[in-house]
Formats: sequence, structure tokens, C-alpha cells
Amino acid sequence: MIIHNAADIAALDAVWNEIVSRWIGPFIIMFMGAFSLKFLLNRQWTQFITFLAMGIMVTVIVYIAPVMFSQNSAAVESVSSVVKQIN
Repeated sequence: MIIHNAADIAALDAVWNEIVSRWIGPFIIMFMGAFSLKFLLNRQWTQFITFLAMGIMVTVIVYIAPVMFSQNSAAVESVSSVVKQIN
């Protein structure tokens, strides 16, 4: 598959957003819920808190990464300006 223009990239971005919203996001939430319930029922409090914290971080990365690292984001623009100043 060869990407020829910006329309192809936009189409891939739409596909990624659709996959995340319909499949990956709900799967992560179900996975976190099942294991959190397992840790709660076994009264393993430290494992519960650790798993919950790691699950929240992964969920944030999955949902926020496309916005945070898109071409027009503030993070990408600030890094590119620093790189231009170094060069």
C-alpha cells in the first residue's frame, strides 16, 4: 500500500479513530473492569490500585495519543521549533 497524498492519510486517520472508538476502547474498559473486579473480590488492594493506575495510563495513551501527536498539535510544533533552533 502506497500513500500518495493527504487524502490517503486522512482516510487512514478516520479508520484509526473508528477502530479505537468501536473496538479498542471498549475492549480496554472490559479488560480493566474484569481484572479490577478480580482483585477486589480477592481483596488484593495493592494489586488493584497498581492495575487501576496502569490501566488509566494506557487508556489515556490510547485516547489522547492521536490528538497529542498529530501534525498540528502543540507538542509537535514545540518540538519542531526546538529542533529548528538547534539546527
